[in-house]
Amino acid sequence: MKDRFDNLVIPVDKSTGLSTYDVIRRFRKTVRADKVGHSGTLDPLATGLVLILTGAATKLSNYLMELPKTYIADVRLGEATDTQDSTGTVLRSAGWGGVGEEQIREMLPRFTGTRMQVPPMYSALKHKGTPLYALARKGQEIDRAPREVDTHEIELLGCDLPIFRIMVRCSRGMYVRVLAEEMGDALGVPACLHNLVRTEVGHFNLDSAVKDTDFAALAGMEKPGYSLSEALGHFPAVELSAVQARGLENGIAPRIRESFPQTGVYVRLIRPDGELGAIAETGAAGILHLKKVFNVAAASG
Repeated sequence: MKDRFDNLVIPVDKSTGLSTYDVIRRFRKTVRADKVGHSGTLDPLATGLVLILTGAATKLSNYLMELPKTYIADVRLGEATDTQDSTGTVLRSAGWGGVGEEQIREMLPRFTGTRMQVPPMYSALKHKGTPLYALARKGQEIDRAPREVDTHEIELLGCDLPIFRIMVRCSRGMYVRVLAEEMGDALGVPACLHNLVRTEVGHFNLDSAVKDTDFAALAGMEKPGYSLSEALGHFPAVELSAVQARGLENGIAPRIRESFPQTGVYVRLIRPDGELGAIAETGAAGILHLKKVFNVAAASG
């Protein structure tokens, strides 16, 4: 079973109450893979899509982390907590009776587009080598520099106050917990994240995910995950000749006839057997700059 699950990206539906690392440990126990990683964590409160990477697919982590994410979030008005979600200690509470659905609809557009957001203390970001959440649990507060985030779309899905539900499509690095509190501030009442589901990561979605309680089901699946090339489907593909593919093994970047409209675009170089040979960046006049090369044995599993 182990070899069959090497060099794959496997979408997983994470249960609430588990950390991403709990899910990875559960996966290892069932699949017994030697090299396992991920391309972005979810808080224990949250459920939904996590991408588990095995073997050579662990080298794709940074490229997959850059994909946009889609969330379904429930925001609860009336309370603000130290963790900015419903698992934390209440710091502030106030009535929300003056807030209605119309005000919420009018407020949402101000949080779309590119803006700055201060990361939460309860996060895995580090200060002098220590995770912020570890400092927060000791009662310490560290100044955090605002970060640029991009929210592509926010849609109101339902309103049953004091809870309203939104769909959020956003860039890497946007904290929905912080967004919930920010929305409360914009409405003039305390607020926190009540529930969160990640439904999409780029071209991956929950429809193709296996439950973290049912990893044994992977053994019966004809196609339990995505190959390296499929996982990078958001990158344009360049088909290599046999000669060009052999050159990759010596670190020789192929020169291509295709003319890409922009330089600095990542492309996936596909070997004649259909496997991923390399990730490259486009330059001028058909020149490619190799970023990561995958040898034949690792790519083919």
